[in-house]
This record gives sequence, structure tokens and C-alpha cells, in this order.
Amino acid sequence: MKGRPQNSVRTLKLRQQDLARMRFAGGLMVLGGGFLCTRLAQLQIVQAKELRHIAERRRWRGRPLLALRGAIYDRHGKPLARTVMNYHVVIDPASVQEPWQVARWLTRHLGGNPKELEQTIRERKARGARYLLVKRSAPPHQVDPLLKEYRALPFRERPVILDTEQVPAREYPHSQLAPQVVGLTRLEGERDEGFRLAPQGGVEEAMEAVLAGENGIVQGEVAPGGLMIPETILQRTLPKDGRSVRLTLDLAIQESAELALDELWKRHRPLRALALVIDPHTGDLLAVANRPTTDLATRKGLEKSWEPMRNLAVNFLYEPGSTIKPLVVAWALERGLVRLNEPFRCAGSIAIGRRRVGCSAHGGGRKAHGTQTVEEVLANSCNVATAQIGLRLSLEGVYAVFERFHLLGRTEINLTGVERGYALKPSEIRYGREIRTANWAFGQGLMITPLALTASYAILANEGVYRPPRLVIEPAPVAVRPAEPVLSPENCRTVLRGLVHAVEEGTGKEARLPGYWVAGKTGTAQKANPKGGYIKGRYIASFVGIVPADRPRAVIMVLADEPTNGYYGGEVAAPAFRQIAQFLMWYWKVPPNRTTATTLPRRPERWTNEPRTG
Repeated sequence: MKGRPQNSVRTLKLRQQDLARMRFAGGLMVLGGGFLCTRLAQLQIVQAKELRHIAERRRWRGRPLLALRGAIYDRHGKPLARTVMNYHVVIDPASVQEPWQVARWLTRHLGGNPKELEQTIRERKARGARYLLVKRSAPPHQVDPLLKEYRALPFRERPVILDTEQVPAREYPHSQLAPQVVGLTRLEGERDEGFRLAPQGGVEEAMEAVLAGENGIVQGEVAPGGLMIPETILQRTLPKDGRSVRLTLDLAIQESAELALDELWKRHRPLRALALVIDPHTGDLLAVANRPTTDLATRKGLEKSWEPMRNLAVNFLYEPGSTIKPLVVAWALERGLVRLNEPFRCAGSIAIGRRRVGCSAHGGGRKAHGTQTVEEVLANSCNVATAQIGLRLSLEGVYAVFERFHLLGRTEINLTGVERGYALKPSEIRYGREIRTANWAFGQGLMITPLALTASYAILANEGVYRPPRLVIEPAPVAVRPAEPVLSPENCRTVLRGLVHAVEEGTGKEARLPGYWVAGKTGTAQKANPKGGYIKGRYIASFVGIVPADRPRAVIMVLADEPTNGYYGGEVAAPAFRQIAQFLMWYWKVPPNRTTATTLPRRPERWTNEPRTG
């Protein structure tokens, strides 16, 4: 009985402790509830907009729809460049359990060194990286078997988390033909914004507005596996593919020019070389071959320098030398300052002011040319007689030759890096005007591009009508420059006869073609020094010719900068011209009409067949 009060006291104390604990727990619950309510209010009211945006970013995605860049074709529809879809192959290094096996499996399909890939995987895995690009722009024939094998494995047995990113790539079926004309592209952009091919030079850059497509986009909710749920798609903008471009180039003629230039390159090892073929009646560029060159597929030689992608036709300025003489003579005939049978005397040199101009014949130890007609002046490439003709024209008259034959300024053509030909304006020359006139008349003191000179010879082949050089057939230009009469047909034929003599009896003998008359002019110009004067022992050898001369079909130019094993235009450039011309006559099935091996008479009254008109 005496122990009951003690138990009651003990029970009372326990109840008081329980009540204290309950009060404490209740307080904690009230505080926790308050915190939760505060947090809920913060999440659902204060941060609601921000959190909704984050959730939408995770669930809703915008994925680009890649556009195809337009293709580039030759005049007959043969592809020079076209777009295919390749894949970037990527993995999650953190998901790799056995790096060596994964590296061997990937390189078996994609190529590469498995040891290097294994080392890269281990390094990225150690850093906690979640993204590794294994193969850049892999073609479908490599990626498709890899994906098929990967997807056939159960999800838990897959050795790595693997994904692909679709990317556009440029394919070049004829990668070694005219790379300087076609140009290159480089891959730009990222997966989220969409990849695109950015142009680098050539038609790729000049026709970017036509070739470039516009990527589309699709927006919708993404499932956990990464696929977009069709029912949730909010927006779909389809891509706009680029338009194709058809060039004037003919792949067969281009290949013949490349082969001819290969022979010149091997034999004479010049610093650079060029071969051009133009249809004089349309101005179409049929072939443009350059050396050094590259392969668009492998990009060999571009690691250290962009020089193999340099297009000498429009990006090389040089003094034309003797190849300018036919144009000066033609303009003098057109102005009536020179008569066809008028004699011009060459004594080996001529005094002009305080200076004396020598002739190549006199300097070479041969006799002076003596008395010559206009046609013989061209055949002999006489500096003395050409200087006399230039002086009759005057300084302004010779400058007018450059302007009328479109040698100065920038040639309007769909290419990048087009240089501008130039010569001092007569108004800027106060002293030495006579000697400057003579120098201009035989091709010194002005700088022009090879394309401009070739187009000027096309005037002689097209009965005196100038057709601007053209590289793009489709899409057709909005404004077409009309044909421009420059010379009379009679004066053109007179000059052509002189150029036939230059091939038959002069310095262009290596350009003769059995069965056909060839008109052409050699050029051996000492290389100008940018600081003034000329570089001793360095020359630019060239030959510009028209074939067949009596019914012109093509103007061909071959140029070699600083050749070795000879430096005269007749021995360096003329053989390459002959090789290209011979192919053209076979390719076009032009029947020969020169049945005898005799040379052309000195002053023939008419051709066997008159040249066709433009």
C-alpha cells in the first residue's frame, strides 16, 4: 500500500515527459508544415514561371531539319559536287565498362586505331565527360551496320550509350577535275541549331546564294528514349534545299587539259601553270586547269598552303609580252593607221627618245627582220615593227587597245578572287610617253589576267565580236550582257592569217596540228619585279591559239610561270596546246581540211572555209 503513491508520482512524471515530447514534436511538425507551405508557395507562385520553362525545355525540344546544298554539274549534267547525309558517331564515356572491347568494336566498323580510342575513352571517363565524338562525318555504309548490331542487343547488354548526329557532307565524283573552279565547303554549326556547309572559294562561294539551302525545324515533346512524340508536335517548318548550278565546263575537255598540263608539269617543273579553253562564239569556259592542284576528296596539299586552290585564270597578274601584239596590230588596222601591204623595216633595233628598243631576232644573233608586211610582223613577232605601229596609235591609242579588248578592270565571272588588270592612265604619264607607248605595244608595263587575254583572242576568232567569259549556264543571269562588236571581220581574218604564219614559220611550230590550220602566238615575257624592273633569268612562257584557224571552234591558252628545261613559249606551252587541240578535233569530230603538208602561202586571198560567225 505504501508503494502506490510512489508509482503514481512516477506515472505522473512520465505523462509530463510524454506531453513535453508531444509538444516538441508538434512544434516541429508545425515548423515543418510551415516550411513546406512556404516552399510550395515559392515553387508554385514565385518560381512557377521559371520552373515551367525548365520543365518545358526538358520535355519540349526543337530539332533542326537539315537542308541539302545544291549540286554542281558540268554542261552535260555530270556531277562535280553534290550533298550526301553522313553521321557524327558519339558515345557517353561514363557508360563504358570495358573500354578496350568498346574501342575494338567501334573501330571495326568505323576504322581508326583501337588503342588510341581506348586511351581517349579512359581519359574522358576519368574526367566525368558525358560526350565523345568517335567519328566525324561517317558515311552511311559505315554507320548503318554499327547501328543495326547495336540495336539488336538487349538494352541492359549494350556496352555503351551510343548516338548519331546527322550532318551534311559534300561528295565529289570527279574530285581531281577543276577543283579551283568548283571550290570547297566546311562543316559549321551544332546539333541543336543544325549543321550547314559553308563555302570556301570557287563556285561554291560565288554562287552561295543559289546553292545554300535553309534548314527547317520541328518542335514537340520528347519521350524518355529521345524520340519525338508525334501527337505533341507544335511546329514543323520544312527545310528548303539549295538549287543546283550547271557550269559551262565540259568534263571530257577538262580532263584533256589536266592531262596536257600534267605533261608540262613533269617536263618543265614550273612554279605554277594554267590551261584555258574557251568557246569564242559563246564565251563559255570549257576547261580551266591549274597547277599546283589538289584533290577535293582528300584535300591533299592544303595542310600548309591554300596555293593548290588558287585559280590562276583570274587570280594571277602578269605582263603578257608578245601575246599582246596581235591586238595592237588589229586595232591599228581597224583605225586605218596601218595598211595590209605596208612595209615595216626592222634593222635590229630602233631609237625611241633617249632609249633604244631591240628586236628578239637581233638579240639572238640572227639577222634583222628587214622589210616586212603586217602579217610578217606578226609571224616574226618583231618588237621594232610593233613599236612603230604602237607609236602611230599614240599612247592614248594603245591604252584604247587595252580598254576595247577588255584587258583592264575586273572580268565579270562567277568566281571569287578575280584580280583587276591595270595600266597607268595616259593622263598620269608625263615623261617618257614614247618609250611607254613602245613598251605597251609589245606587252610590257601592264598587268592582266590570263582569262582576260584569252577572251580578247576570242574576239579575233569570233569575227570581231566580244562575248564576255561565261562560267554558269543555269540559273541564267537576270541581265545578260549583249555581244559587243570590236573589230571588222576582214581585219580579224588578216590578223589570223598572220598568226597562222607565226605557227607555220615562226616561233609556234610546236603548235602545228596535222590536218588543221592553227593560228597562235607565243609569249616569253621576263617576269616583272613587284618593286620595279624585271627579275633576271625568270620568265613566263605562254601560248594562245585558235583552232581551226579557218573555222574557229576554240581558243586555248597555256601558261607556265618560271619553267625549267627551257623557257620559251614555243617550247614550253605550245606542245600542251597541241595536245589539247588534237583532243578537241577528235572530240568534236571536226573533219580535217588541210590535205597537204605545204605551208600557207604568204598572203592567201581567202581561206578554204570562212570562219563561222558568232
